[in-house]
Amino acid sequence: MRKYIITIILAFCMLFTGCADPVEDGTSLLEEGKYEEAREKFETAIEKEKNLGEAYLGLGICSWEAEDYEAAKKHLGLALENGAKESGTLYHLLGQCEMEMECPEKAVYYFEQGQTFSDVSSELKQEMAFNEIVAYEALKMYDEAKTKLEIYVSNYPDDAAAVKELEFLNTQAPASE
Repeated sequence: MRKYIITIILAFCMLFTGCADPVEDGTSLLEEGKYEEAREKFETAIEKEKNLGEAYLGLGICSWEAEDYEAAKKHLGLALENGAKESGTLYHLLGQCEMEMECPEKAVYYFEQGQTFSDVSSELKQEMAFNEIVAYEALKMYDEAKTKLEIYVSNYPDDAAAVKELEFLNTQAPASE
């Protein structure tokens, strides 16, 4: 799934970049898995103030791949501030960063928003829906998690783990008022 997400984002980068551009070069390097070299190209683009949104997006992906979620979140946010196209995939990455940084409240927001974009594949939409449930559980908001899980299971009845989790939640005593 990780490779799939990167491919989608890279397609957006390629769409908005021109020839002999450090962002284009960085994007090509990202596709090859050469993250440090790609990072250098994106940093050059930022220094030259070329395609800032796409350059920050590229840096965000490099940081995400390096599992530096704080830097990834910062760069992805700067990408949005500098004109990168909003997408479900971008919001998914932001949600993942928030979960890794133990900020499930913000993750819920990003996963909810990410599901509203038309560019989201059915697989990614399913993953974001499940991640939203996990974020609610991390917040100890079990009623919300259960409600979302019921919807999720009705939409994805073949997800055996989700069905089992719903059965478990249904056996628990209701939350005290």
